Amino acid sequence: MKAKQEIEEAETKRFIDYQKKVKKEEELEKKRMLEQLARDKEERFGKKFDPMTQTAKKEYTPYENAEHYLKAIKTLYPTFRAGDTTKNCFSTIKVILANIVKNPTEEKFRKVKTTNPNFQERVGKLELAIKVLNAIGFKQVDEFLVCDAPDMNTFQKLISYLEEELTKFD
Repeated sequence: MKAKQEIEEAETKRFIDYQKKVKKEEELEKKRMLEQLARDKEERFGKKFDPMTQTAKKEYTPYENAEHYLKAIKTLYPTFRAGDTTKNCFSTIKVILANIVKNPTEEKFRKVKTTNPNFQERVGKLELAIKVLNAIGFKQVDEFLVCDAPDMNTFQKLISYLEEELTKFD
């Protein structure tokens, strides 16, 4: 029994060593291919190419992020499945933004109470809707979503986008 256990342990150790060896060979092959790619690009385009720095992600504007989340809401909550959920969410966000654009100095319009039952029913229950508001500058402070520095240009573009989307529901 002891001999059988030692044999199994030895086989396991050999298998682990083999897997490590294969992984190391794959990493070396990948490194070699990246170096070859860098040489080829340098040869073609005449400038230095570092494959490790080419993985940077694109930065999106607050409007692009908000628009992405709004499209996701529209996709995830279609009228035939979720009723007027999307329409109510879009119209509520539009009203919030329109009030801020109309009254940019009024602090009461730049705060939304997240415990408000109407807000919870229309916007709060959709995590993506909260992400829309966060993307355009709203921050959670206690039980409020507060926008300290509203970007009027972004808000106006989003209001236009929401108005366009709301006309599609009618």
